[in-house]
This record gives sequence, C-alpha cells and structure tokens, in this order.
Amino acid sequence: MREESEQNRLPYFLICTAFFAFMLAGVFACKRVDPKPPSAQNFDDSLTADSSYVSAPILFEISELEEKINRALGVVLVQNATIKNGIARPLNLRIERSGPIRLAFDGQRLAFSASLRIWLSNPFRLSVQDTSDRVYSALHVQFRSPLVVRDDWRMQTNVELENYRWITEPQIRMLGIKVPVTNLADQILQKRENGIENAIDRAIFNELRLDREVTKIWQSIQKPLLINRNFQEVWLRPKPFAVLVGPIRGNPTELVIPMRIKLKMESLFGPKPTYALNLPLPRLQKVASLPMNSHVSLLSRVPYSQLSTVLNAYVSGAKLDVINHLINVKKISVYGGEHALIVQADIKGALGGTLYFRGRPTFDTVRKELVMQNLDYDIQTEQSLAKVADWMLHDTLKDTLQSTLRVPLEEHFTLLPNKIESAFARAKVGKKARIDIPKFQLSPKAIAVRPDGLQILLHADAAMKLEVVKL
Repeated sequence: MREESEQNRLPYFLICTAFFAFMLAGVFACKRVDPKPPSAQNFDDSLTADSSYVSAPILFEISELEEKINRALGVVLVQNATIKNGIARPLNLRIERSGPIRLAFDGQRLAFSASLRIWLSNPFRLSVQDTSDRVYSALHVQFRSPLVVRDDWRMQTNVELENYRWITEPQIRMLGIKVPVTNLADQILQKRENGIENAIDRAIFNELRLDREVTKIWQSIQKPLLINRNFQEVWLRPKPFAVLVGPIRGNPTELVIPMRIKLKMESLFGPKPTYALNLPLPRLQKVASLPMNSHVSLLSRVPYSQLSTVLNAYVSGAKLDVINHLINVKKISVYGGEHALIVQADIKGALGGTLYFRGRPTFDTVRKELVMQNLDYDIQTEQSLAKVADWMLHDTLKDTLQSTLRVPLEEHFTLLPNKIESAFARAKVGKKARIDIPKFQLSPKAIAVRPDGLQILLHADAAMKLEVVKL
C-alpha cells in the first residue's frame, strides 16, 4: 500500500519540479532588456571652416645678399665704353670694382657703397692707336635705392648715385706735366653713372628671386602631416591658394619681408593620402600692412567607428558592480541621431541585452579632450529597465561610460606646431631655411553630430618666423 502511494507521489513531484524550473527560467528570461534603438536621423547642420593663413616674416641676411649681388656683378662694371666729349678724340672708359659692394638697409631704402677703379684714355694722346697712356683714378661711391617686391615675385630696385669721393684724382700728362682733369672726370662719371646703376638693378632683379625661395616653402607646406597614430592614423593636409606680402622692413644687417600664405586645412583618416602638388606660385598680392599673426581654422571629422574603437578599448570586457549586481559589458557602439551621440552597450550577467544612452559631445578645455555631457538612458531603454531591472537606473553604469568616453585632442591638434617644424626640417627647404613657432594657442569652436561622424571645428592662433639661412 505504501509502495503504491510512493509511486503516485512521483509524478506529482516531477510536475512540481518542472513547474518550478519553468518558473525559474521565466524569472531569468525576464532579466533581459531589448528596447527599440533610437533612430539615426535629425542631424546637426554641417560646419564650415573659414580660410586659414600662415604669416611669417621672411628674414634675409644682408651679408647673404651682398655675396649674391657681388657674384652677379663681377669685377668689371663698364667695359670699353666710348664717350664723345666734344673737345678731343672720343674717350675710352673702363670701370671696375676694387672691392666688394657693401649693403645696408635703413628700414626703407637699400644703401650700396663700393670702391671703384676707372681707366680713361688720354684725350690728348698722339694717335687713336695710342692706348698706352691711360688715366687712372679711384673713388668711393654711394648709391641708394628703394626696394619693393613686384607681383611677379621679382625684387625691384631703382638705384641712384647719392655721392662719391675721389681717392685718387684723375690726371693726364702734357709735355711731361701732370694736369688734373677732375672736372672732366666728374662730367664723364655723371654720364656713365646709369651704367653702374643699371648693373646693380639687373643683378638684384635677376639674382634675388623671391619666387625661388618661396616655391620650396609653397611645395613643402602641401605635404600631408601625420599628427596622430592612436587607433587610426590622422593626417593633416594643407591646401595653399594665395600669398600676400607687406612692405619690406629691416635694419642694417637684415631684410624682413612680411608674408602670409592663405590655405585650406583638412584632416583625413587612414593611410597617407595621395595628393598632387599645386606647383605654380599664384600671383603675389601686395598689401599696405600685414600683421604677423597666423590663424588655423581646422575642420576635422571623427568617424563613429573611431569613437567606438576608443570606447571598446577601455570598456569592452569590463565587469561593473551595479547595486550588488554584476554586469559585463560585451561591446560598445556609437552612432548619431536626434542631435545627440548615441551609445549602444551590449551587456550580459545579472542583466542581458542592449542598452542605449544619449548625450551631447563637448570640449573639456582644461584636459583638451572631447567628452560626453549629460549622458543618460534613452527614453525607450529607461522604460524597459523600469519594468525588468529598476536597479539599473542607478548612475553607476552611465557614470562609468561618461567618464570613459574621452577622446584626447592634445596630440591630435596641439602638437601641430612641432609636426610643422619637423616636416619643414626634413624637407629640402629646411637645409636653407629655419622655421620657428614660439606661440600656438588652440580654441575649440563647434561640434556637429553628422550621419558619418562628428565634425569638430577648432581655431588656433599662432606666431611663426621663417629665416632664409643661405640664398
């Protein structure tokens, strides 16, 4: 009888066990959340970067200019010129430099000084064929000229004789007696001064080619710069399109030419971008004044895939204790919608499923980072959590995500001056010139949530100096 009773209780026990197992499975099945994802629509308007410009005073050492001009002039300035004086036979004239031409600059005009040797045929020689009797003299001359840069990049002077001083006065011999002919020599020099001045003008016009120096800079500045290697390579590509120059200034030892290159800046992600050089220099634009400040307006695009990579590197696999419930973050994804950044978190553990957060990206100007502001659960996620796991509405998880979602901009942007200086030094132009960037101040301007990523607009004000070491 007892055995029969035990047999009757067994099915009842199995039924109860199955029922409780079913109920337990149902309890665990309820610990999942699967809210409707926020829609990826309604984005911010696209941002536009204004033109950037890089201003730098180009410094030319006077000693380098002297060397260049003296090489171009040579020793002989006037060779076998014939002068009709109306008194005697035509005179043969030869003018040479007896030393180098010296330059100085007073802030407005170039000053040239030189010692000259002059050979003049004796106007009272016995025959035309008689060239043995030459009148020798030496003098020191002083020229001055304004210096301007033409819109075709040539340096232009208009040299004029300012004064001269005889070192050895010219004399001729008549019947063995020395006869001074300084007045005649003065007249001849006045007639021939244009020959000397023109020689100097031609030397500066042909040899001091500003375009030769700036072309190296123009081409070098177009090369993409690698400014970040974190997670994904970030390249900065400048696109110059105009050059401005202000009035030349300087001092007795150097010339200073204020110059500004106007350009567009863009940042690119991935491998080094291919590019074609914009080879010809544009026509030079001359302005009455040109402050030596530089301004960079940089519009950068940060893809959502990069943001997701940054988050996953810090959060994926993390185990979080939320009110004594262990949550494991499996994966993080980021996208945009409804003028906000949407963070999708796939989780497992005490609660499984997908959570959606939304927040507005902003700048942390102190730490120079892109951060999330007011990160909170999306409304659909909040409603789902209220039904199945209201303890998840505690701030622990969203606070953790908000503190983690930080994209450093320090290397991305503020190291740009060092990158420019290094790239300039590595280029061929760096062998003849030095660039210095003593000031570079970054200020964020705007962030836009776009379909493919975040647009970040930053402005940077800088000071730069470019010195031509060897012409």
